[in-house]
Amino acid sequence: MGALAGHLSALAHAGDPGEVGDALCAAAVEVLDLDAARLIHPGEEPGPWARRRPAAPSPRVPLARLEAMADAARAAGDVVVGRTRNGRVLAVPVDPQGGEDSVVLVGVIRGTAPVGDGVGELAALLAIQAAARWQAIDEQKAPQIGGMLDGVVGQTELDIAPRVDQFELLQSLSAALAGVRTEHEVGQAVVHELRRIVEYGACRFYTLAPDGDTLLPIVQVGLEDAYADDRPEDLIVHVGEGITGRVFAEGEAVRFDDAGAVPWAVDVPGDPVVEESMLAAPLMTQEGAIGVVVVSKVGIAQFGEDDLKVLKLVAALATVAVESARNQTEQREAAEVSEALLELAAALSLQSSVDGIARMVALALDRLMQCAGISVWLRDGGDLVPAALVGYTPREDERLMRLRLPASAEPLGPALLTRRVMVVNVDEAPVLAGCLDAAPAGTTFALIAVGERSANRGLIVVQRGPRRGPPAPRDERMLLGIADQALLAVANRALYDELETSFLATVEALGNALDLKDSYTNDHAQALVGMCTAVAERMGLPDADVRDVSFASALHDIGKIGIPLEILNKPARLTVDEFEVMKRHPELGGRIIAPVPALAGARELVVACHEHFDGSGYPLGLAGDQIPIGARIILACDAYHAMVSDRVYRKAMSSREAVAELRRCAGGQFDAEVVDSLVAVISSMEAAGAAER
Repeated sequence: MGALAGHLSALAHAGDPGEVGDALCAAAVEVLDLDAARLIHPGEEPGPWARRRPAAPSPRVPLARLEAMADAARAAGDVVVGRTRNGRVLAVPVDPQGGEDSVVLVGVIRGTAPVGDGVGELAALLAIQAAARWQAIDEQKAPQIGGMLDGVVGQTELDIAPRVDQFELLQSLSAALAGVRTEHEVGQAVVHELRRIVEYGACRFYTLAPDGDTLLPIVQVGLEDAYADDRPEDLIVHVGEGITGRVFAEGEAVRFDDAGAVPWAVDVPGDPVVEESMLAAPLMTQEGAIGVVVVSKVGIAQFGEDDLKVLKLVAALATVAVESARNQTEQREAAEVSEALLELAAALSLQSSVDGIARMVALALDRLMQCAGISVWLRDGGDLVPAALVGYTPREDERLMRLRLPASAEPLGPALLTRRVMVVNVDEAPVLAGCLDAAPAGTTFALIAVGERSANRGLIVVQRGPRRGPPAPRDERMLLGIADQALLAVANRALYDELETSFLATVEALGNALDLKDSYTNDHAQALVGMCTAVAERMGLPDADVRDVSFASALHDIGKIGIPLEILNKPARLTVDEFEVMKRHPELGGRIIAPVPALAGARELVVACHEHFDGSGYPLGLAGDQIPIGARIILACDAYHAMVSDRVYRKAMSSREAVAELRRCAGGQFDAEVVDSLVAVISSMEAAGAAER
């Protein structure tokens, strides 16, 4: 949202028509996520390409194709999308009423993904600003610009003044959305600013709940008496239910002059039956709808088509803001989870008793989840006894700590036999609910076994109130990960000495933390371990060196924990500056595992596993035998696995193509002896796989 507001401001302050055109193309590239954009002026040479990366080559789209798309956009008076051999072309009429003399913005998008509805609405918003600025620069164009604005928003009879006024209000909304951090704040900004654009009696801002089937009114306002007593719980609908649910499911903005006459309309409980008009616009992303904005007003035909166009623009702005807020939330949560898991790993490694481990697990869950209470239970023979409690009152603590429950008791017994999170209602767990001072309807208990069946060591119970509801899928994954950490720590405490326990718990915790931050890295590391170990064994390395190679290959990317998420998860190739940041991760990895004496040999390999045989690698520029043999093995195996894996910016190579690339780079990037051994291992793995099939 900040980028959109900034580009709108740049358009508004451009000093001449040429600057307006340049600003419009630059805004289109960033805001509409285009690879390149330019203006098509009839009878003139096209303007220069504005590209996502200035150094990128110009798109290879024939000029005749662009001019044909421009003609189609002029004829339609609307955004037109066409295909090219490698992607899509977007044509946006900036002044569609200008006929043969109109200017058209054309943009190029690589790939085959469909262009979402929100792109057209945002393109129209940028066109409004450009047209308004052209009018301010050259008053001689006022009649033509009036036509431009009318065409962009689908209005043919109003003069320029109302349209510019509406644009200013939309610009105000974009500025209001620029600083929001949550979906609720987005809804508040939309409801507040929309009132200045459309005179409504009620406005409701819905988002899709985590269950994927429920639409929740996260913000609502009722200005007319008929809507003043609406309660949020009465406005909740399912996807496909009523006008709101149907608009969400079908993904099209709709105006209803008489909402009561719509066959699928449903009444709000407690509301009087009145004649009302409604507008509803979905929040559309490339993957589908994520919410709906609904406005209503008492009376028949209270809204015009122009109001619907404005609501669609508002919904497009809100979509960008909601996605941005969600991304911020996900990144913030991922960072918090990674940090907490690392701290948990360190804390678990220092505990000298199983009860201490249980206490650390409870405290970690209290930090990572919003819940009413947490209890950790440990097995004592055939019984479960509480070892740690967090979030309960002193009286509740006393009652719970007196319990000694058979491991087969409901609902504990079934939970101990499964490898999943089991959620039960308060009336299904009377033995737990009976210890609470209050247990309102809607209270849930999530039960997670610490180990399954014969390996079971205990149970984690997370209590949530009716407002929070049961754990979300993200919380369940985290609970299982923490339960795995708890099981590891408890089992190791019983079987190994303190040093070995600390070592294994730390390695496991680091792996889990990296998995939550970058799932590709974890899957990649798991696949890499077997290959690196096989190559090391084939080359005749001593057992201790093979062990170091195995651990280093599992942890070679652990330093990425310290790389910003926006770089680590960027869905495209990194810039030069971003790659310089990424190049820090081998040294960061070495510092992370340095405190673990058992990983001293692996640490040397982690730091050097991106050094090239010819000296062109990083971070130290080592060459030849200066690079430990284990690091040379990891480099070659890492490169092969990366080449045969799909990335967001390219498809995977075949094994034959990847082997050819290894051969080509042998003696340069890679040690030729290592490449020979790796190719032999790959051949044997492929032969074994073919035999199994």
